[in-house]
Amino acid sequence: MKTLPKVIMVPFSYPDYPEDLVGRWVNKSYDMLKDLNIELTATHLVKERKDIPRVLEQIKKEDFDLIIALLVSWVEAPNFIATLRDFMDHPLLLWSHTTWEEKGERLTLGAVPAAGVIRETLEEMGVKFEFIWGMPGLDELKKKITSFSLVASTINKLKKARIGLFGYLSMGMYTGGFDHIKVRKILGPEIVHLGQYYIMKEFERISLKDAEKIAKELMRGWDIAKDVEEELAIKAIRVYLALKNLVKNHSLDALTVKCQYELSREWGFAPCIPLSILADDITSSCEGDTPLVISQLILHYLSGSPAGYGDVHDILPDNSILLGACGFAPLSFARGKPKIKKHTALYEGLLNSSPYREGEVTLCRIAQDKSGYKMHIATGQVEPPPYFHEVGCPPYAMGKIKLSGSAQDFFQNLMSQHYGIVYGNFKNELLTFCKMLGIRPVV
Repeated sequence: MKTLPKVIMVPFSYPDYPEDLVGRWVNKSYDMLKDLNIELTATHLVKERKDIPRVLEQIKKEDFDLIIALLVSWVEAPNFIATLRDFMDHPLLLWSHTTWEEKGERLTLGAVPAAGVIRETLEEMGVKFEFIWGMPGLDELKKKITSFSLVASTINKLKKARIGLFGYLSMGMYTGGFDHIKVRKILGPEIVHLGQYYIMKEFERISLKDAEKIAKELMRGWDIAKDVEEELAIKAIRVYLALKNLVKNHSLDALTVKCQYELSREWGFAPCIPLSILADDITSSCEGDTPLVISQLILHYLSGSPAGYGDVHDILPDNSILLGACGFAPLSFARGKPKIKKHTALYEGLLNSSPYREGEVTLCRIAQDKSGYKMHIATGQVEPPPYFHEVGCPPYAMGKIKLSGSAQDFFQNLMSQHYGIVYGNFKNELLTFCKMLGIRPVV
C-alpha cells in the first residue's frame, strides 16, 4: 500500500509586520501544500522567542518525514535555530517567500534577506537541507516540494526497513557483499540474515490443496509453455506462499534469495517465478545481492511501484543496453501476458521469460565508495528487445533500454552486473537522495 509523505510546516515571521498580511501568506502557503500529494500538518507561527515552546511541543507530537521551514518575512536566526535544532537529523526544506505585486506595487516582507542568513547558517552547521524560494502557487515550487517530500519519505522508510537476506551472495559475486554497520548507519535498513533452509521448511508447511487453488487462479493470466508440467507450476506457488509467510513472520519490507546453487540445483527448483509473483507486492530479487535489493527498495519507495532488476548484457549501436535477469522480473513488467517457461540449462525449475513493457524507466545501483557509498543513476526508454538468450537457455525476462545518456559512459561506470529498475523518471529524486545522505552520484 502506497503511503503519502508526512510533512510538517513550521512558519516563521517577525513581530513588526502586519498580522493580517503575514497570516494571509501563511494560509496561502498552507493551502498550496495541502493540495499536493502529501499528508500535511502545520504548527503555530514563530514570531518571537515566547512562541517557541508551544511550537516545539507541536513538532514533538507529530510523526513526520519532512519539515518545511517557511520564511514569510524577516526572521531572527536565533529563533529559527532554537525551534528546529533538535529536529535537524530529519530532512529539512527551507522555503523562502520572495516579493509580490499588489495595486501596482512590488512589495516585500524581507523573507529573502532572512533566507540569506539562515541558509548559510544551516550549511555551516552541517545540516542536510534543500533551499527553495517563491510565492505560493508557483508550479515549479509544487514540483520541487512534491519531489523532495518523496525523498524525505524514502529516507525515513529506509531507516525502519527490514530486508530479508536468505543465504548470502551467489557465485563469488564480490559486489553483492556489504558492511552491515555501514548499511545501517548511512543507508538505514536492517539486514535480517536467514538461511535458505527457512524457505524449504516453510514450503513443507504449505497445503498442496491451497497451492493448487491459487495456481489455477494465477495461471489463467499466464502464457505457459507447453512443456511446463502442472506439478512444477504448483511447486512454484508453494514456494511463493512460503516466501509470503516468511515475509509476514519476520516483518520484512524486502528480500533477496541466494538461489545458486542450493535451490536452483541441489533442491531442484530455482525461485524465479515465486519471486516474480512476490515482487509486485514486496521488493524482491535473487542471488543474495544486498546492495541491489537496497537499490530496488529505494526505487520502490520513490515510485510507489514494483521495482525489478536485470543483468546488463550488452550495448547496441543505437545507444541502448540489453537488461534482463535469468528468469526474474515483477510480472507487472511483462508486455502482455507473462510468459512462463522451463529452465533448460544451468538451473532447474521455471522462469519468467517475458519481455518488458515499453515506457520510461530509471536504473540505479548502490556501491561502496571508500568510507561511504556511491550510486550509479541512468534513465531511458524500454523498447522491444531483439531475440536474445543465453546459450542453452530460453529468453529471459528483459528489455532493450535506450538510454538518455551515453551507453558508453554507462558501461565505463558499471558497479556490478545487477541494476535496479522501475518505471518512471526519478533521476532528480535520486540525486537529491544522494545529496541528503552524502552518497556520491555517478550519472
